[in-house]
Amino acid sequence: MLKKFIWFSFFILNFWLGHASIGHGKVIVFDGVTTVKKPTYLKVLTKGRLFAQGGKLVDVYVDNKKVKQILTGGDGYGYLKYTPQRTGLTRIEARSMSESDSDSGVILVVAEGDKLILIEVENGLKESLLSQNARANSHKAVETLSQTYKIIYLNTSFATGLSRNWLRDKEFVETATLKWQGSIMLKSLKEKGIHLFAIIGSAGLVAEATKYIENRYSFEETKDGQTVKDWEEILKLLEEASHKAPSNSTAKQK
Repeated sequence: MLKKFIWFSFFILNFWLGHASIGHGKVIVFDGVTTVKKPTYLKVLTKGRLFAQGGKLVDVYVDNKKVKQILTGGDGYGYLKYTPQRTGLTRIEARSMSESDSDSGVILVVAEGDKLILIEVENGLKESLLSQNARANSHKAVETLSQTYKIIYLNTSFATGLSRNWLRDKEFVETATLKWQGSIMLKSLKEKGIHLFAIIGSAGLVAEATKYIENRYSFEETKDGQTVKDWEEILKLLEEASHKAPSNSTAKQK
């Protein structure tokens, strides 16, 4: 009973901290991933003190240039179609006209041949779910991987703003941080022509990725991937995997 109470208290606290951390501001920008010259939607959210609040005018900037003013819907969300013309990180900023608040994020734009590695923040980069400390050698490992692969961070347990701020505070490689939405997210990324080369995370997350990603690693016991003891082992396994011919069956799965 005590254990349940502790976890319930933790998630309530996370809810409050999450809303507070994504801005005392009242506009939120979501990160995204797409391939070059393929249309995507920039996504923003306007909110009141705690909850979403629609009908707000927002100026959207791409790489410091204003592209359009949008009006958020009744649910607080606003979208802007955007077609990136180059690979790399595209910086997005949204400025609320009524409240003078702003938030920023990034769109990771990749070429169709680029290999992506998805890393869960809570079970891949942190010592534990509740810890604020980075897992041993995770910072150096991600830096090494970023020289060969494109990286995406996955947020599973915390408010995305908390994870994004933690990554910035710990000076991890800058890239997109996405809210994990299960296998439907992986299917969507594959349909965009994105090559999902590997995933690193909890046993549950690895299990959901079996249909879409061949190289799967977890620090937890798993039957759906490879259980690893540290980041050095992951680097070794990824180096071996990169020298193998791609699996045709995996490449054709959508």
